[in-house]
Amino acid sequence: MSDVDEKEFIPVDPSQSNNEGDIIPSIIRKNKSGEQSVPLWLITFTDVMALMLTFFVLLYSMAVPQEEKWDEISAALSSKFKNTESKMYNAGSQDAVSIDKIKPSTALDLNYLKVLITNLLKDKNIKDVLIFQNGNRLIISVPSDLLFESGRANINLRGKRVLFTLGGALSRVKNRVEIVGHADPTPITSGKGLYSTNWELSLARSASVAAIFKEVGYDRHITIRGVSSARYDELSEDMPEEVRNDLSRRVDIVLMGDAGFRTKLHALQ
Repeated sequence: MSDVDEKEFIPVDPSQSNNEGDIIPSIIRKNKSGEQSVPLWLITFTDVMALMLTFFVLLYSMAVPQEEKWDEISAALSSKFKNTESKMYNAGSQDAVSIDKIKPSTALDLNYLKVLITNLLKDKNIKDVLIFQNGNRLIISVPSDLLFESGRANINLRGKRVLFTLGGALSRVKNRVEIVGHADPTPITSGKGLYSTNWELSLARSASVAAIFKEVGYDRHITIRGVSSARYDELSEDMPEEVRNDLSRRVDIVLMGDAGFRTKLHALQ
Protein backbone atom coordinates (compact mmCIF):
# COMPACT_ATOMS: atom_id res chain seq x y z
CA MET A 1 0.00 0.00 0.00
CA SER A 2 1.34 3.42 -0.91
CA ASP A 3 2.04 6.29 1.46
CA VAL A 4 -0.94 8.19 0.09
CA ASP A 5 -3.32 5.37 0.94
CA GLU A 6 -2.20 5.34 4.53
CA LYS A 7 -2.75 9.07 5.22
CA GLU A 8 -4.54 9.88 8.41
CA PHE A 9 -5.87 13.02 10.07
CA ILE A 10 -3.86 14.74 12.74
CA PRO A 11 -5.89 15.05 15.94
CA VAL A 12 -6.87 18.54 16.93
CA ASP A 13 -4.80 20.02 19.72
CA PRO A 14 -7.03 22.37 21.72
CA SER A 15 -3.97 24.36 22.72
CA GLN A 16 -3.42 25.36 19.04
CA SER A 17 -5.56 28.36 18.16
CA ASN A 18 -5.26 31.58 16.18
CA ASN A 19 -5.28 35.12 17.61
CA GLU A 20 -9.07 35.17 17.82
CA GLY A 21 -9.24 31.98 19.86
CA ASP A 22 -10.64 29.80 17.07
CA ILE A 23 -9.39 26.24 17.00
CA ILE A 24 -7.35 25.37 13.90
CA PRO A 25 -9.26 22.77 11.80
CA SER A 26 -7.72 19.34 11.54
CA ILE A 27 -7.42 19.17 7.77
CA ILE A 28 -3.67 18.78 7.67
CA ARG A 29 -2.65 15.20 6.94
CA LYS A 30 0.52 13.22 7.36
CA ASN A 31 1.71 10.31 5.30
CA LYS A 32 3.38 7.07 6.41
CA SER A 33 6.78 8.69 6.68
CA GLY A 34 5.39 11.39 8.99
CA GLU A 35 5.45 14.29 6.50
CA GLN A 36 2.55 16.74 6.69
CA SER A 37 0.61 17.81 3.56
CA VAL A 38 -2.48 19.81 2.59
CA PRO A 39 -5.16 18.42 0.21
CA LEU A 40 -4.99 19.87 -3.32
CA TRP A 41 -8.67 20.79 -3.29
CA LEU A 42 -8.03 23.16 -0.38
CA ILE A 43 -5.56 25.20 -2.44
CA THR A 44 -8.07 25.57 -5.29
CA PHE A 45 -10.83 26.43 -2.85
CA THR A 46 -8.68 29.13 -1.25
CA ASP A 47 -7.91 30.68 -4.65
CA VAL A 48 -11.59 30.77 -5.56
CA MET A 49 -12.54 32.39 -2.26
CA ALA A 50 -9.80 35.03 -2.71
CA LEU A 51 -11.06 35.86 -6.21
CA MET A 52 -14.65 36.09 -5.00
CA LEU A 53 -13.60 38.40 -2.17
CA THR A 54 -11.74 40.62 -4.62
CA PHE A 55 -14.74 40.66 -6.94
CA PHE A 56 -17.15 41.77 -4.20
CA VAL A 57 -14.72 44.41 -2.95
CA LEU A 58 -14.59 45.87 -6.48
CA LEU A 59 -18.38 45.81 -6.73
CA TYR A 60 -18.66 47.69 -3.47
CA SER A 61 -16.06 50.27 -4.49
CA MET A 62 -17.97 50.98 -7.73
CA ALA A 63 -21.41 51.01 -6.15
CA VAL A 64 -21.14 54.69 -5.15
CA PRO A 65 -18.51 56.31 -7.46
CA GLN A 66 -17.20 59.80 -6.81
CA GLU A 67 -19.07 62.04 -9.25
CA GLU A 68 -16.08 64.26 -10.11
CA LYS A 69 -13.79 61.34 -10.92
CA TRP A 70 -16.58 59.58 -12.81
CA ASP A 71 -17.16 62.69 -14.95
CA GLU A 72 -13.44 62.88 -15.71
CA ILE A 73 -13.38 59.24 -16.80
CA SER A 74 -16.51 59.69 -18.94
CA ALA A 75 -15.07 62.79 -20.61
CA ALA A 76 -11.78 60.99 -21.31
CA LEU A 77 -13.57 58.05 -22.91
CA SER A 78 -15.91 60.30 -24.90
CA SER A 79 -13.00 62.24 -26.39
CA LYS A 80 -11.64 59.03 -27.89
CA PHE A 81 -14.86 57.99 -29.60
CA LYS A 82 -16.34 61.35 -30.61
CA ASN A 83 -15.23 64.24 -32.80
CA THR A 84 -15.41 66.78 -30.02
CA GLU A 85 -12.46 66.94 -27.65
CA SER A 86 -13.92 68.88 -24.75
CA LYS A 87 -17.01 69.46 -22.68
CA MET A 88 -19.55 72.10 -23.56
CA TYR A 89 -18.65 75.53 -22.08
CA ASN A 90 -15.19 74.23 -21.15
CA ALA A 91 -12.98 74.33 -24.22
CA GLY A 92 -10.04 75.92 -22.38
CA SER A 93 -9.23 79.37 -21.10
CA GLN A 94 -10.87 82.19 -23.04
CA ASP A 95 -7.64 83.44 -24.60
CA ALA A 96 -7.02 79.92 -25.97
CA VAL A 97 -10.48 79.42 -27.49
CA SER A 98 -10.28 79.25 -31.26
CA ILE A 99 -12.94 78.40 -33.81
CA ASP A 100 -10.26 76.73 -35.94
CA LYS A 101 -9.88 73.95 -33.34
CA ILE A 102 -13.46 72.76 -33.18
CA LYS A 103 -15.01 69.94 -35.22
CA PRO A 104 -18.57 69.68 -33.94
CA SER A 105 -21.08 67.23 -35.38
CA THR A 106 -24.10 69.26 -34.24
CA ALA A 107 -25.03 72.92 -33.78
CA LEU A 108 -22.95 74.78 -31.20
CA ASP A 109 -24.42 76.47 -28.18
CA LEU A 110 -24.97 80.14 -29.02
CA ASN A 111 -23.22 81.45 -25.90
CA TYR A 112 -20.13 79.43 -26.74
CA LEU A 113 -20.34 80.43 -30.41
CA LYS A 114 -20.54 84.09 -29.41
CA VAL A 115 -17.25 83.78 -27.54
CA LEU A 116 -15.60 82.11 -30.53
CA ILE A 117 -16.75 84.78 -33.00
CA THR A 118 -15.84 87.63 -30.65
CA ASN A 119 -12.31 86.27 -30.19
CA LEU A 120 -11.95 85.71 -33.92
CA LEU A 121 -12.86 89.32 -34.77
CA LYS A 122 -10.56 90.57 -32.04
CA ASP A 123 -7.64 88.50 -33.35
CA LYS A 124 -8.23 89.82 -36.89
CA ASN A 125 -8.57 93.40 -35.60
CA ILE A 126 -12.03 93.73 -37.14
CA LYS A 127 -14.07 96.50 -35.53
CA ASP A 128 -17.54 98.04 -35.90
CA VAL A 129 -19.17 94.58 -36.06
CA LEU A 130 -21.85 94.04 -33.40
CA ILE A 131 -22.59 90.61 -31.93
CA PHE A 132 -25.62 90.05 -29.73
CA GLN A 133 -28.02 87.27 -28.86
CA ASN A 134 -31.77 87.53 -29.36
CA GLY A 135 -33.58 84.48 -28.04
CA ASN A 136 -32.49 81.40 -29.96
CA ARG A 137 -30.53 83.48 -32.48
CA LEU A 138 -27.03 84.92 -32.50
CA ILE A 139 -26.86 88.03 -34.69
CA ILE A 140 -23.65 89.33 -36.27
CA SER A 141 -24.54 92.81 -37.47
CA VAL A 142 -22.23 94.31 -40.12
CA PRO A 143 -22.80 97.99 -41.06
CA SER A 144 -23.42 98.59 -44.76
CA ASP A 145 -20.66 101.20 -45.09
CA LEU A 146 -18.16 98.49 -44.05
CA LEU A 147 -19.25 96.35 -47.01
CA PHE A 148 -20.72 98.51 -49.78
CA GLU A 149 -20.57 101.83 -51.50
CA SER A 150 -23.69 103.97 -51.23
CA GLY A 151 -26.58 102.59 -53.28
CA ARG A 152 -24.61 99.53 -54.44
CA ALA A 153 -24.53 95.82 -53.63
CA ASN A 154 -20.98 95.03 -54.77
CA ILE A 155 -18.77 94.25 -51.78
CA ASN A 156 -15.62 96.35 -51.47
CA LEU A 157 -12.15 95.03 -50.53
CA ARG A 158 -12.53 95.95 -46.87
CA GLY A 159 -15.86 94.14 -46.71
CA LYS A 160 -14.44 91.06 -48.40
CA ARG A 161 -11.77 90.80 -45.71
CA VAL A 162 -14.46 90.81 -43.03
CA LEU A 163 -16.68 88.28 -44.84
CA PHE A 164 -13.78 85.97 -45.72
CA THR A 165 -12.99 85.79 -42.01
CA LEU A 166 -16.59 85.17 -40.94
CA GLY A 167 -17.47 82.82 -43.82
CA GLY A 168 -14.38 80.68 -43.35
CA ALA A 169 -15.09 80.36 -39.63
CA LEU A 170 -18.81 79.61 -40.00
CA SER A 171 -18.10 76.89 -42.57
CA ARG A 172 -16.78 74.87 -39.61
CA VAL A 173 -19.99 74.98 -37.58
CA LYS A 174 -23.34 73.35 -38.23
CA ASN A 175 -25.65 76.11 -37.02
CA ARG A 176 -28.25 77.19 -39.56
CA VAL A 177 -27.51 80.58 -41.13
CA GLU A 178 -29.76 83.35 -42.42
CA ILE A 179 -28.54 86.58 -44.01
CA VAL A 180 -30.85 89.59 -43.74
CA GLY A 181 -30.31 92.87 -45.58
CA HIS A 182 -31.62 96.13 -44.06
CA ALA A 183 -31.97 99.68 -45.36
CA ASP A 184 -33.02 103.06 -44.02
CA PRO A 185 -36.49 104.48 -44.84
CA THR A 186 -35.17 107.15 -47.21
CA PRO A 187 -36.61 106.38 -50.66
CA ILE A 188 -34.19 105.80 -53.50
CA THR A 189 -34.27 108.69 -55.97
CA SER A 190 -35.57 107.57 -59.35
CA GLY A 191 -32.77 107.01 -61.83
CA LYS A 192 -30.04 106.94 -59.14
CA GLY A 193 -28.17 103.67 -58.93
CA LEU A 194 -29.13 100.20 -60.12
CA TYR A 195 -32.05 99.60 -57.76
CA SER A 196 -35.39 101.36 -57.70
CA THR A 197 -36.43 100.42 -54.13
CA ASN A 198 -34.75 99.84 -50.80
CA TRP A 199 -36.18 96.33 -50.75
CA GLU A 200 -34.36 95.40 -53.95
CA LEU A 201 -31.14 96.91 -52.60
CA SER A 202 -31.38 95.10 -49.24
CA LEU A 203 -32.09 91.76 -50.95
CA ALA A 204 -29.20 92.20 -53.41
CA ARG A 205 -26.83 92.99 -50.57
CA SER A 206 -27.81 89.88 -48.61
CA ALA A 207 -27.30 87.81 -51.77
CA SER A 208 -23.83 89.31 -52.25
CA VAL A 209 -22.84 88.37 -48.70
CA ALA A 210 -24.11 84.81 -49.23
CA ALA A 211 -22.09 84.58 -52.46
CA ILE A 212 -18.90 85.48 -50.58
CA PHE A 213 -19.65 82.75 -48.04
CA LYS A 214 -19.97 80.27 -50.90
CA GLU A 215 -16.60 81.39 -52.32
CA VAL A 216 -14.81 80.63 -49.05
CA GLY A 217 -16.22 77.11 -48.80
CA TYR A 218 -19.56 77.41 -47.00
CA ASP A 219 -21.52 74.66 -48.78
CA ARG A 220 -24.66 74.40 -46.66
CA HIS A 221 -28.06 76.00 -47.16
CA ILE A 222 -28.33 79.75 -46.52
CA THR A 223 -31.60 81.65 -46.35
CA ILE A 224 -31.35 85.21 -47.71
CA ARG A 225 -33.88 87.96 -47.06
CA GLY A 226 -34.27 91.64 -47.76
CA VAL A 227 -36.49 93.55 -45.35
CA SER A 228 -35.75 97.11 -46.48
CA SER A 229 -36.61 99.45 -43.56
CA ALA A 230 -39.13 97.13 -41.86
CA ARG A 231 -37.05 97.00 -38.68
CA TYR A 232 -36.39 100.73 -38.53
CA ASP A 233 -39.17 101.35 -36.00
CA GLU A 234 -37.55 98.88 -33.59
CA LEU A 235 -34.67 101.31 -33.01
CA SER A 236 -35.05 103.67 -30.08
CA GLU A 237 -36.68 106.99 -30.91
CA ASP A 238 -34.37 108.66 -28.40
CA MET A 239 -31.50 108.26 -30.88
CA PRO A 240 -30.76 111.06 -33.32
CA GLU A 241 -32.25 110.34 -36.72
CA GLU A 242 -28.83 110.20 -38.33
CA VAL A 243 -27.73 107.47 -35.88
CA ARG A 244 -30.94 105.51 -36.48
CA ASN A 245 -30.38 105.66 -40.22
CA ASP A 246 -26.77 104.45 -39.84
CA LEU A 247 -27.87 101.52 -37.67
CA SER A 248 -30.67 100.58 -40.05
CA ARG A 249 -28.26 100.31 -42.99
CA ARG A 250 -26.73 96.93 -42.23
CA VAL A 251 -26.52 93.24 -43.08
CA ASP A 252 -27.30 90.77 -40.28
CA ILE A 253 -25.74 87.31 -40.30
CA VAL A 254 -28.14 85.33 -38.12
CA LEU A 255 -26.96 82.05 -36.55
CA MET A 256 -29.75 79.78 -35.35
CA GLY A 257 -29.60 77.37 -32.45
CA ASP A 258 -30.39 74.38 -34.69
CA ALA A 259 -28.31 72.63 -37.33
CA GLY A 260 -30.58 72.77 -40.39
CA PHE A 261 -29.60 70.73 -43.46
CA ARG A 262 -26.29 70.22 -45.22
CA THR A 263 -27.20 71.17 -48.75
CA LYS A 264 -25.94 73.41 -51.48
CA LEU A 265 -26.65 77.13 -51.56
CA HIS A 266 -30.01 76.88 -53.33
CA ALA A 267 -30.74 80.57 -52.92
CA LEU A 268 -28.01 81.47 -55.41
CA GLN A 269 -28.46 78.64 -57.91
